[in-house]
Amino acid sequence: MASSDIATLPPAGAGPPAPTGSEGGGAGRWILGPGLPVFLLTALAGYEGFLLLTIFGPTQGNWLGEFVRDFQRWCYQGDPRTGGISWLAVSVMMLEPVFVVGVAALFWRSAFARLLAPSVWRNHARAAGTGLLLTAGTATGLVGYARLEMARADVLPPFPGERIRVQLDLPDVPLFDQKGTVFRFSDLRGRVVLVTGVFAACTTACPEILLEVKALLNELPPADRDSLDVVALSLSPEYETAELMDAVTQMRGFTYPAFRYVNGHDTAEMHGLLSGLQFAATRNPATGSIEHANLFLLVDRANHIAYRFTLEPRHRAWLRAALQSLLYEPDAVVPPPS
Repeated sequence: MASSDIATLPPAGAGPPAPTGSEGGGAGRWILGPGLPVFLLTALAGYEGFLLLTIFGPTQGNWLGEFVRDFQRWCYQGDPRTGGISWLAVSVMMLEPVFVVGVAALFWRSAFARLLAPSVWRNHARAAGTGLLLTAGTATGLVGYARLEMARADVLPPFPGERIRVQLDLPDVPLFDQKGTVFRFSDLRGRVVLVTGVFAACTTACPEILLEVKALLNELPPADRDSLDVVALSLSPEYETAELMDAVTQMRGFTYPAFRYVNGHDTAEMHGLLSGLQFAATRNPATGSIEHANLFLLVDRANHIAYRFTLEPRHRAWLRAALQSLLYEPDAVVPPPS
């Protein structure tokens, strides 16, 4: 090999050679020069800024809060009931693009080294702008898609009414409420009743259930509210006393006897009641927490279970429609107790 040939070889580890006027034209100079690193680093900064917004941004209020809450649920295993997110999922989302740019910096290290000069950034302002534009376009597309999905979710099918109505007997086992008073469901015959299940130590679903009950009561005019009773079944019958249930009721701002928090005199009998009503409350042996269904039962004036709903958005709307139908049910027949 000629000495002139040896002189033209780049030293080991020097990365791609600097472009010349004849190497690939403008595209070649952009790829082999500092234009690509400027683009990558700017896009990375914009992307990481967007992720920081989805991590620490508001989760309440306008469309931005709804987007952040949904993004956390999709990508960070977020729990909207507690506001918690998986920081492992956050780390993966944050580090993936850093890894990609790091690999690029390993192969284009000579071009990346030139970015220490401010003049390089000024000379490649178009590449930086393109990186920011790409990030902004991606973020805008995600927000637009999310808002479209939210708009579709708002278009709920109409309440099916009688087509989903049932007529199930309501168990009439003796219970006691937060005042220590003996209670049976038959005591409320002739009234519309909303039945749900909670327990005092619950910090996830139960607060949302009680907030939904509170919102429902606040939406009703006084005359309708006076025709409705709410019964919350204890999902932790082994530990909940009348005093504890009364403290929870007062803390949540519910009034007695419109809102009754009830437990069974016999633990096994109470678990049988919960199972029969399909609340399916089971204690996780690993964590000790109680896993249960987010369930609402609507009981008609004849003391029969008429409808079953959950906290799912469609069911929330149907719960209100079904309640109105029972409150204003014409010629409701209330058979005498057997």
